[in-house]
Amino acid sequence: MLVANTTSPLILTDKRPIDTSHLDASQARLETSQTDSLASLPDGSDDIDVAIILAGETNVDEALVDPRRAFETNIAIAIDAAEWLRQNPQSRLVYMSSDEVLGESFAPLRETEPARPTQPYAASKTCAETILTCYRDTYDLDLVILRSCNLVGGRQRAQKLIPVAVASLLNAEPVPVFGTGEQLREWMAVEDLCAALMLAARGDLPAGVYQATSGAQLSVLQVIDLVASVLGLPPKLVYVADRIVEDRSYAMDPSTLRRYGWKPEGDVTAAIEAAAVALSDAFRGGERLAPNAGAH
Repeated sequence: MLVANTTSPLILTDKRPIDTSHLDASQARLETSQTDSLASLPDGSDDIDVAIILAGETNVDEALVDPRRAFETNIAIAIDAAEWLRQNPQSRLVYMSSDEVLGESFAPLRETEPARPTQPYAASKTCAETILTCYRDTYDLDLVILRSCNLVGGRQRAQKLIPVAVASLLNAEPVPVFGTGEQLREWMAVEDLCAALMLAARGDLPAGVYQATSGAQLSVLQVIDLVASVLGLPPKLVYVADRIVEDRSYAMDPSTLRRYGWKPEGDVTAAIEAAAVALSDAFRGGERLAPNAGAH
């Protein structure tokens, strides 16, 4: 969506090779660069208007097993981005963060609430936010931090709940579930996050911290039920020992972002069902949906 809705030149970067075959880049001039540092961008990229940082270690379970990797990676990304912005103060930086920095909550929390991360992944993102805001305030830089809730999309290929559920059910295997499965998370169609990113990239948002969420809470069990139902399969489950730390609920207040004209357009139930169907088609076509899949 971000690629399809701009006519400006774009440079996509990743430390892995980038497959652009699925992107609609008919309106934009698209380049790719295999790098893990903004300092290594191709020649002629000094006049970049906006850099959007989506990269990071995002797997909570892997961060619990190897917290050092999560901290080192997410802090390094933040420092690299902050240094790039310091060297290019005419540019804007948009950094993707997470609702998990706020910690467990049963009522929507504002951006001004103190961070209360409860596990290494969340703490690493909190560190990244702290580094970036320090650079912003010290050097008067144009920085937007955008926190997101759980995202839903048919191209998700990761150890996340919906791809794991689809792959497990289609393999006639039970979906692994941590604890009771009653943990509540807010869910949102990925297209709604892209709309928020476009607002930030166009300069419609002043520098600051914003929160993008639909406010629609569903438990792990409810999401699995939706996936199983749309696939026409019984929701087989296997309950496993809970994580050593498991927040029971996350909730963010998106009212600041809404004041600038953003609102979630996608129906969350419909988005989950559509994503499950798309993932099912990909799985039947031979794609691997969730490497190293585990419980959720």
